[in-house]
Amino acid sequence: MEHVNDALSKLIPPPRQPDADEYVGENGLIYCKNCKTPRQFVFENFTGGKPAILPKLCKCRAEAAEKQRKEEEERERRERIENARHKAISVPSYRGYRFSADDGKTPKTTEICKNYVRNFAEFSKTGQGLLLYGDVGTGKTFYALCIANALIDREYKVLHTSLADVVKMAQDFDNAESHFMRLMWQKCIVIDDLGTERATSFAEEQIYKFIDGCNTHGVALIVTTNYTPKELEAAAADTSDLTHARIYSRLLEKCFPVRVNDIKRREANTAKNKATVAELLGINKK
Repeated sequence: MEHVNDALSKLIPPPRQPDADEYVGENGLIYCKNCKTPRQFVFENFTGGKPAILPKLCKCRAEAAEKQRKEEEERERRERIENARHKAISVPSYRGYRFSADDGKTPKTTEICKNYVRNFAEFSKTGQGLLLYGDVGTGKTFYALCIANALIDREYKVLHTSLADVVKMAQDFDNAESHFMRLMWQKCIVIDDLGTERATSFAEEQIYKFIDGCNTHGVALIVTTNYTPKELEAAAADTSDLTHARIYSRLLEKCFPVRVNDIKRREANTAKNKATVAELLGINKK
């Protein structure tokens, strides 16, 4: 026991004088001039029944330390989120697709997509996804990536890919199973441009395996396509190609259709870009 007391005695700091921002209180302890709380406390029975005066953080220093801790935690969280975003979304410009950048021309679509994010904890229980459909250039990819980025900000595991890439992963035969399990570990996968992938029997089998796996593992799919739900339903009912039919049947099972309004954003953006380039080049100047 004496050895323990000797070791503890060495931990007791020597008596000190108050610094410029401190003063000695009536109880003999050093206090902070700013917050008027002690920077020392008495530890009764510290060694061999004897008390010891030990240091402590005053209120303002404790608050400053807590603020710094929270700031560091937030910095680490933001760094973790951005690292996850780079892994989830390979196209740099897509990482900037946010609801805050929405042009406000289709408020109903925006609200539906925001509500999906707000309620994702509930949707993810069953792997409920969305089918964003509409004509070319109406903003389907933008809204799908807005959802993806918002979910990444909430620290869900998200991946943006295409069915063509899913097939490529399956063709990497030595690592196909690990690729597949990586997909199944996600909480949400964004599939862009459904229907543009090359149709072969191998491709269709792998696509069905992927979509069926997502349904089984509860992975929510956000799918963009130029096809209407009626066209997909017709494909799902076409028994002349059972694999093709099963793919669309499984998609429609877990992806709620949302029409993206017919505002030709891509055409408008292209026209605006052409006008800017023409101005910089001095074309059409009078």
